[in-house]
Amino acid sequence: MSRRGGAKRGRRDIRRQPKPVRGPVDRRMRTVVLLLVGFGLLMVYSASSVLSLAHFGSSTAYFTSQLSKAVVGLCVMFVLARIDYRIWQRMAKPLLWVSIALLVALVAPIPERFAPEINGASRWLAVPGFTFQPTELAKLALIVWLAAIIVKKGERLDDWEGFAPLLVPPFLMAVLTVLQPDFKGASVLALLTGAMLWLGAVRAKFLVRLAAAGLPLGVLVMALEPYRLQRIRAFLDRGEDVQGISYQINQSLISLGSGGWFGVGLGSSKQKFAFLPMAHTDFIASIVGEELGLLGTLMLLGAFLYLGALGYRAARRAPDAFGFLLASGLTTMVLVSALLNLGVATAALPTTGLPLPFISYGGTALIVQLAGMGIVMSVSRDAVAAPRRRESVARAFFGRRAWGDTA
Repeated sequence: MSRRGGAKRGRRDIRRQPKPVRGPVDRRMRTVVLLLVGFGLLMVYSASSVLSLAHFGSSTAYFTSQLSKAVVGLCVMFVLARIDYRIWQRMAKPLLWVSIALLVALVAPIPERFAPEINGASRWLAVPGFTFQPTELAKLALIVWLAAIIVKKGERLDDWEGFAPLLVPPFLMAVLTVLQPDFKGASVLALLTGAMLWLGAVRAKFLVRLAAAGLPLGVLVMALEPYRLQRIRAFLDRGEDVQGISYQINQSLISLGSGGWFGVGLGSSKQKFAFLPMAHTDFIASIVGEELGLLGTLMLLGAFLYLGALGYRAARRAPDAFGFLLASGLTTMVLVSALLNLGVATAALPTTGLPLPFISYGGTALIVQLAGMGIVMSVSRDAVAAPRRRESVARAFFGRRAWGDTA
């Protein structure tokens, strides 16, 4: 009788024990993201004011549109930062299939009003009230799913039979993205897949096989569209067709060169007067360089690198393997986009249409990037005080798997 009562009291005591209190949101990460978004709004207004006035009769049309998307994205970020990131481990598969279904819709024969064709590509889905790019959501979904499946499979990834099926969803998403056509989007998906597999400590010989198969396939896909080869030629020789395929990159370099060390002054860009195409989207970094100079561009690069350091620090201190992979992958997603965009603007990479995270005009990319950072902030709230005690996570960071003691 007494033993039974004691057992009941013990169970009640366990139930009444307070749940572990999660730490606060990483203030430094939150501050850097807010500063980048605020700076982005400022630069969108500066870079788009002339174009906005010409198209809409108001210099603030693009700015107000971006401001509304930023408000939505920040709300999403703050909400996700408060939600336990482990919920994404259960939602990984549904999120993946929803994103694949949206990519299928882009290449399916649906009315053009639901999939408008812009500049010869169908990359947007339109529903009453807003238009969005499924490829941006696919990046987030792919990272979440890969993080969940790598943790789930664990040591089975050491065998090709266990590893090969993992490649099917990324390959399908890349094919659907190429069919839009969106080669740069497919390339980013491939890069993120490779990064996640490396972070997941997949055997090096498997990664070498993937690279050996993927590079020739990428070259073949590139050769199917003449304009892609033209961009490569323009990258190798900017003097070729300066009024055609090389025009954009040459104008970008003129913009950067005009800024000098300290820039011509905020809002004083001349290249935004229809000289530099896509000044408020793909080439907004060039306007930053023109108006704020090399110093402003380096400060912007430094902000992204600092945000990356904070993201990887949160990953390294994650209490489990899923948190490590999730935070690492989402941080990589932002850094890869930022470095590729800056590489294009400075002619270090061939021209391709990638937005600069948090800075370029574009609602879908901004909201998805802020959602990703919200999840990273959620991981940072559970950071362990002494990450060396989580040996498996530390080993995973350096490319060695030991998932045995991670939940």
